[in-house]
Amino acid sequence: MSARAPIIVGIAALLFFLPFFVSAATSISFSSIPATIDQSQEFEADVALICTGCTSDSFIRGVFYPSGTSYFGYTQNNTGMWINASGSSCSEYFKIASTDLVEGSWSGKIKFKPDIENSFYSNPGEFLFKIGRYTGSCGTPTWSSEKTITITGPTATPTNTPVPTNTPTNTPVPTTTNTPIPTKTSTPTSTPTPKATPTIELTPTLVLSPTGEVLGAQDEKPPNNKPYIIALLFISVGCALLAAVFVIKNRLYLKK
Repeated sequence: MSARAPIIVGIAALLFFLPFFVSAATSISFSSIPATIDQSQEFEADVALICTGCTSDSFIRGVFYPSGTSYFGYTQNNTGMWINASGSSCSEYFKIASTDLVEGSWSGKIKFKPDIENSFYSNPGEFLFKIGRYTGSCGTPTWSSEKTITITGPTATPTNTPVPTNTPTNTPVPTTTNTPIPTKTSTPTSTPTPKATPTIELTPTLVLSPTGEVLGAQDEKPPNNKPYIIALLFISVGCALLAAVFVIKNRLYLKK
């Protein structure tokens, strides 16, 4: 066997186990968390990250869960925003840049709080809490050890959903309507307006006598019609003479 064979085997073994050594060099832990919190309460945790040889940024996320991977909860990021995104959007969480590491480690305070609107939170009680570190690719995180936190608050009362019942509805029966027969409108007849007949009023007149005495009222004298009667007589006589002349003239003509 060649003398170089052990060296080659050792190098191959080192290359095989090197990823495990690098992985073991990354860890995250937390401390100083309260044992009990209200469901709307935020709290601070002291977080320590050891990442020897890390060249990429780290993103920190805290989660509550009853069991398994039913994660819920908020993490406050570097800008003060509360983030409850899934792990695939890890870049929204608290960022620890690779340049923030001092000799491969970082420590500081990060805030967390429950997300009571999440479907994985049903009622107050005991929940597990842990912190994870994601790389920039948002792949599988490195998790810390878990601790139990009791969340208090009002218990949601289940409400019974009313079952709809079929209510019979009455079908309306069509009703016949009588069509009104138009009635003949009577034509108004004009009525003659009576004409006013003039009336003659007798106005009494006062005549002063030469002696200043007041005489009684006298009626006006009727008009004198004699001239009209004389004219009618002359017209009648003239017509009679004309008629006599006409008759005599006709007789003379017939005799010829």
